[in-house]
Amino acid sequence: MIEQKDLFEFNQLPPIKGFPELRWTNKRPYRSTQYYPAQLKEIYGQSDESGWLNKIFWGDNLQVMSHMMREYRGKVDLIYIDPPYDSKADYKMKVKPKNQKEVLTDSLSFEEKQYGDIWTNDEYLQFMYERLICLRELLSEEGSIFLHVDYHKAAHLKLIMDEVFGQSNFRNEIIWSYSTLGRPNDRFAQKHDNIYWYGKTSNTFFNLNGAKVPYSKEYIKSHFRDRDENGNPIRKRYDAGK
Repeated sequence: MIEQKDLFEFNQLPPIKGFPELRWTNKRPYRSTQYYPAQLKEIYGQSDESGWLNKIFWGDNLQVMSHMMREYRGKVDLIYIDPPYDSKADYKMKVKPKNQKEVLTDSLSFEEKQYGDIWTNDEYLQFMYERLICLRELLSEEGSIFLHVDYHKAAHLKLIMDEVFGQSNFRNEIIWSYSTLGRPNDRFAQKHDNIYWYGKTSNTFFNLNGAKVPYSKEYIKSHFRDRDENGNPIRKRYDAGK
């Protein structure tokens, strides 16, 4: 029997009004979780003045989050997740023997499966739905969550994020652009990922000055060619008349 202190009931999601709700076969509400114990394996380094010591958990992420509920529920200020993309592929890593200075042929190495990313559509959506609800419970009132996805399920997960965190708490969609991968002949190349930023409430913390990146010297030299009355470089902007 689960003790009451080890059962965490979640705040219920408000009814959806005014925007679409994503439905899938066997969509189930996720209303509570129970505490899962963790076994300490290793300690490295010293805690800071506040007593904080960074922690790495190894295990099923839903159980890890359930373990964290007792101590960190409503206290986490920043969450970034890079979950499976449902890319319909198995990912492998080439492993070389230890103490082997040089591998001359592929026959001296082998491939080890890292993880599988092949799901049924309904299974994947329920998997993400339950974990996003847990993450919402861990997030503080001023906290932010960043969900990193790609084209495979970006549209689906945007609707789930609206449901779990509230459409009004959507802050930004950040485009992560890259130049790798090839160029297919039958469509444009996939050259970006999507990062959805949500807050838990309207009081989401945002440090605009801290997010700014200083201009490089080369950029200032090429774009700030005029000077103000004190000799500081300035950039003149002109209205294009649009």
